[in-house]
Amino acid sequence: MGLPFGIAIVTLRLRHPINNTGPRGGRLPPSMLMPLSLALDLGTTSIAAIAVDPNGGIVSSVERPNTATVPDLPPGHAEQDPQQIVRIVVEVLSELARDLPGTPAGLGLTGQMHGVLLTDASRRPVTRLITWQDRRANEIVHGEQSLSWLDQFLLACPEKDRAATGARPAPGYMGVTLAMLIASDAIPESTSGAAFLADWVAAEMIDSPTVTDRSNAAASGVYDLAEDRWSGPLLAGGRIPHAWMPKVVPSGSVIGRLDRDWADQTGLPQGLPICGAIGDNQAAVLGSLPVGEPAIQINVGTGGQISWPVDRFLDLPSMDTRYLPHDRFLLVGAGLAGGDAYAWVNRTTRSWLKTFGDEPPADQVYSRLAEAAAAVPADADGLTCDPLFRGTRSQPLARGRFEGITVENFTPGHVARAVLNGIADSFAWFFENAGDARPADCRRIIGSGNGLRQNPLLVESLQRRFGLPVVLAEHAQEAAFGTALLCGSQCGVWPDLATAGGAIRLLD
Repeated sequence: MGLPFGIAIVTLRLRHPINNTGPRGGRLPPSMLMPLSLALDLGTTSIAAIAVDPNGGIVSSVERPNTATVPDLPPGHAEQDPQQIVRIVVEVLSELARDLPGTPAGLGLTGQMHGVLLTDASRRPVTRLITWQDRRANEIVHGEQSLSWLDQFLLACPEKDRAATGARPAPGYMGVTLAMLIASDAIPESTSGAAFLADWVAAEMIDSPTVTDRSNAAASGVYDLAEDRWSGPLLAGGRIPHAWMPKVVPSGSVIGRLDRDWADQTGLPQGLPICGAIGDNQAAVLGSLPVGEPAIQINVGTGGQISWPVDRFLDLPSMDTRYLPHDRFLLVGAGLAGGDAYAWVNRTTRSWLKTFGDEPPADQVYSRLAEAAAAVPADADGLTCDPLFRGTRSQPLARGRFEGITVENFTPGHVARAVLNGIADSFAWFFENAGDARPADCRRIIGSGNGLRQNPLLVESLQRRFGLPVVLAEHAQEAAFGTALLCGSQCGVWPDLATAGGAIRLLD
């Protein structure tokens, strides 16, 4: 379909193809012969691109806010404008391409999981992107007293087939959202396909039908991960046409080459190999947890996940089982509390201050909260918090709770410290309830995400709660970095993914 009308960006095109000669036929300098693996991360709140050299160095990085979120929607609705996302992607890739100190070998994609974008037969969007944060499936079905759209879908799906997905269907998942839209008669007539965001953007880049991989397909809630196929019984339970589901290809495999329109607009070489998208959770694990490392990985962004690899598909009641390249699986505890819970402290503090005529910026409040929290004891003088302010995927009506309040311990510093401790407790719950599925001889926690990088006290809370050291990767863009490793292993920068993982640098 090409790029949306109206994009006008000044770019520098790399007119020479991927070879050893410059635009005027001369030899390229040796530095330009260095192959680079590129990655694009389509996050919920930001969009970033990086270039990684064979030694694991991030030689170029660009990040922009994701301004595509649609404002003023009804409560529980969460949508983004896919065409605005494309505009931001073009800007990000254009800047990345301008000063690359080497030759791009390929571009891989990752991004927010679970959500869905409906398209017509020409791949044009017929809806906005309904993101993973959408909660309208929790709304009560018209004419029912207590049955939600999610409940209605689950009742129509056999339990054994739901278990084979490795995930408990939840609001915001592609399958659940599709079932809700179908049951509520809200599907546009021209709908011909359903896509995950990163898969759709990749298809736009190569002007080809949308495909997906096992990591994203399984995040739909209607993919049989145990048998590696779309689940007929679950699709039938939601009355979802099988023809809408994208073809599933190996994670990170080359799915096509950058078309002329995208090359013209971004300055990247026409014909650049484009690798299929991988889920951002799996990408962050690939980018921070070396293969064979006896560790767990905790990622804290807007949300939060605790993960560790396993060698086979497991049906664990308390956790999701997801696909991890190549031919591995990943146990994931997700959806309790993450960076958004600490952002609640910031918003609430500013709301109180505004009542008294003071309106400090969010960054200043974060800084003051960190100082105040560091000044109180690690146990917050007995104040505890379950920071479930938005509920959870499995318990949408759950709410946050403070206990142990005294006349002295409900200061902003105590509240901030208690919320950080509560986030750490939510991760520990998954680990402690995993039983024999926990990794043997676990020696440390590999941390990722800005929620950890920007909150040393959360790192401290995790170390105290787990009794394990927390180390962070040297690079801040773990999901993008893992995507670059996967892409580079497919495009000749590294011979395989295990070798690529040797480029991970941890801050011990």
